[in-house]
Amino acid sequence: MIIESALSKYIHKFGRLRTDRTGKWSAATQFQAPHKPIMLLVVIDLFAEGRIRSNLIEITAELGDLFAAYWSKVMPPERRGNLALPFFHLRSSGFWHLIPRPDQEQVLENIRQVDTLSQLQKLILGARLDEELYALLQDEKSRNVLQTILIQTYFSQENQSALISQSFINLQSFRYSQQLIEQARNEIKETPDDYYQPNVRDQGFRRAVVRIYDHRCALCGLRMLTNDGHSVVDAAHIVPWTVTHNDDPHNGMALCRLCHWTFDEGLIGLSNHYVLTLSPELRASSNVAGHLLTLEGRALIGPSEQVLWPDIEALCWHRQNVFRKL
Repeated sequence: MIIESALSKYIHKFGRLRTDRTGKWSAATQFQAPHKPIMLLVVIDLFAEGRIRSNLIEITAELGDLFAAYWSKVMPPERRGNLALPFFHLRSSGFWHLIPRPDQEQVLENIRQVDTLSQLQKLILGARLDEELYALLQDEKSRNVLQTILIQTYFSQENQSALISQSFINLQSFRYSQQLIEQARNEIKETPDDYYQPNVRDQGFRRAVVRIYDHRCALCGLRMLTNDGHSVVDAAHIVPWTVTHNDDPHNGMALCRLCHWTFDEGLIGLSNHYVLTLSPELRASSNVAGHLLTLEGRALIGPSEQVLWPDIEALCWHRQNVFRKL
């Protein structure tokens, strides 16, 4: 009875979020800003995955990835979101409490607008939920009810199935990524199940690889998160999927877009000692390769766990079949 009473309370709150209704939003989002409901859908997914284990919601690259995935389902590509806006303004809901950094309490209390993630992260450690809500989100049935309220209240009927499907993909891809990492650590012997859909496998491989590399490019070291939740890195196969159908994290690296293209084109390779080698073609007089030329002889920036570093045989295959020697 207590759970039902608490659930009714948050059904009411979730269904009455303060959202921007200035007229610049389309029917896809019921003519209102989708930032807050999308943020809450992301939080629900993170609870479902077991990624939130204490009452502290932090701004992470993984949270940004999920936010961007939901955003793309209801908004056109030219319309960018802003992760900082819902994270900050959900404090008006009454159940989302920002935790200030030391000595930032007064600043946070007085500020009325935050525009960027960097600005927000200077002010807060994260957000805390009402204890009642935190308890509810650990229960699958309660999560499903609150997710349904968000989707049905803030999104058009035409878009609701896409959001439900994205939630399913998020959970399944997380499970696939966990299996990949556990297998790579030799914590499980069996290979991940074959029933995963291609889009689940793609997202799951990405989540596994960028997580173990902490969203940092293994070659140049870039690590960036945009305000709309996009990370600078891709999950790159060393030996292409089309050749081996191998999603083992040992066959992957987190690479920024430029390094990904350069590696796939065979303009950068790695030795068996994880040292970067540049193709002579990269130094061609017609090329202006910029900072890529400084990567020669650098060591790979690998995962913190040595057991998850790239497979030597995969790197050898890349040198023999892709790397441009002349």
